[in-house]
Amino acid sequence: MNNCPMKNEASASKSNRSLSNDGTRRRFEPWRHHPAHGWAVRLAGVFTLTISLHGPSMAADAVEQIDEVDVTSRKQTALDAEAISLSDTPDAEPSVGGKTSIVIGLAARVAPVYDGSKTTKVSPFPYVDIHGLFHDRVFISDVRGIGFNVVDQGAFRAGMSLNYGGGRTSSDSPRLRGLPDIGSAASVAGFMTYSLKPFAFEFKVQRELGSQPGTEAQLSASFGMAPAPRWHVSVGTQVNWHDAKYNQKYFGVTAAEATQATALGNPMTAYVPGSGLGTIGMTATSVYALTEHWGLVTRLGLRDLIGSPSKDSPLTEHTFGADFAVGAIYKF
Repeated sequence: MNNCPMKNEASASKSNRSLSNDGTRRRFEPWRHHPAHGWAVRLAGVFTLTISLHGPSMAADAVEQIDEVDVTSRKQTALDAEAISLSDTPDAEPSVGGKTSIVIGLAARVAPVYDGSKTTKVSPFPYVDIHGLFHDRVFISDVRGIGFNVVDQGAFRAGMSLNYGGGRTSSDSPRLRGLPDIGSAASVAGFMTYSLKPFAFEFKVQRELGSQPGTEAQLSASFGMAPAPRWHVSVGTQVNWHDAKYNQKYFGVTAAEATQATALGNPMTAYVPGSGLGTIGMTATSVYALTEHWGLVTRLGLRDLIGSPSKDSPLTEHTFGADFAVGAIYKF
């Protein structure tokens, strides 16, 4: 069977077709018989050569783009933090890149002379905010005072702060004529903040010290957004509660004080408030970066007295009040 003449001839014919003209054996190359395959091989070779020549450049461009996006993101985070901090709502964000940030500013502010007053005045509104000190444990702010983050778990923070402020004089409003001045006092506070971008939440309890101590508890939240790369806005809301001593200090009137005020042409009745809700408010702050260091700041605040201890006070002329400020900040 193996010596069949027809098979031998077919085998010899197939073998002869695989030989070249010079008698050497030629490798079977199917693309020689299919032009499309040849073009595919040539294109693959050109593509491989292009990648090998431009690969490093393309990789470098990609790294530069990533770095640029990272820098832009950090700048936006910094602006967001500044907008939130200026709005009297919680700044729960850690410092950008773990570095110390120093921001100073000055604005003109128009606001009621005290919560519940119908008299407004324009006053300078200085601003100082330094955070990121001692591995982001310490901050200094004219709004939040000097504080220390005892617990720092990234999104969750808790700590204490020391501040100084408050006070008013009887000359601030005709409704205060004949009443004693309230001096500024130091206060100590404990706070807990939690950041869940773009939201931030805070619970704070503050105790005013001095001869007329009082306690205030506040729950607040904020939302930060960026309508444009250079423009960042923060909107926040707050509600607070005051104990009886706090309300007596700012909304109470003793019998002797009422008699004195009435004698000076400011009719007044004695009033002893208890503890209860104080105000509910909303703030909106805008920070627009003019340059890398300079920024334009505007702030609008709305507050409404909702608790009966403050609403029923003879010192309350309007339960609703608004304040507005515009100014500039400089970031070092």
